[in-house]
Amino acid sequence: MQHLKIFQVEQADQSLIVTPRGEGSAFRYQDLHLEANAIRAQLSNPQVRNLIIDLSQMEYFGSEFIGALVSLLRETRTRKGKGCFCAASPQMLQVLQNMSLFKLWPHYETRDEAKSELAAVAGS
Repeated sequence: MQHLKIFQVEQADQSLIVTPRGEGSAFRYQDLHLEANAIRAQLSNPQVRNLIIDLSQMEYFGSEFIGALVSLLRETRTRKGKGCFCAASPQMLQVLQNMSLFKLWPHYETRDEAKSELAAVAGS
């Protein structure tokens, strides 16, 4: 997954951690679509159960970007996994709250907190 430009992806235990990079409105839609599909393929790996969206490197992104993230989170839920957001800026927190996304997927202050919470859910 090293070839991705928009997302950084890494695996930690049973969680895939996706970190959008750069300006969320400065990308080609085709690149976003291709990279989201590459991540979706990673989510089909039986060793991946959960998805953490780490927003620490983003200040803003548009509706297409949010749509791509939501589709990945839905894919995770369809596969009986858990998803969450973490490390959002105050501005991004407000956008995501306004969209009521935290009713579907929680937000954690840090990546470590998200990893701990999802590991606890997986262990129960």
